Amino acid sequence: MELTPFDRMRLLNEARGLLPQDELERRARVILDDPAAPSETSKEPDSPRLIISDFLRSKGFEPMKKSALHFGSRLAENYKMKFGAYPPKHGKAYIYYEIDRPLMEETWAQIQTEDAD
Repeated sequence: MELTPFDRMRLLNEARGLLPQDELERRARVILDDPAAPSETSKEPDSPRLIISDFLRSKGFEPMKKSALHFGSRLAENYKMKFGAYPPKHGKAYIYYEIDRPLMEETWAQIQTEDAD
């Protein structure tokens, strides 16, 4: 399976500190200038969207409760810590994808652990 440009950029972000900055920038330019990349300017990965309210419902949690806002805020912060930037936005809402599910699960577990204390 070949990685999408989006995934390759995420990996480069993870490699900060392992490679010199100029090498990271060179590799990022190669990814961004790849003529085989789709002509669209979309940064969406080849992965279906994952809606926060759907994720919370799968956990048996009502997404309209105030604590759902806490989950969304924590998720955005965890995303920024992991990838160096906030997730892409559509309007005022952050957009997440199935590839972000492990981060959602991790965030859910953090909140459940804190609530248990």
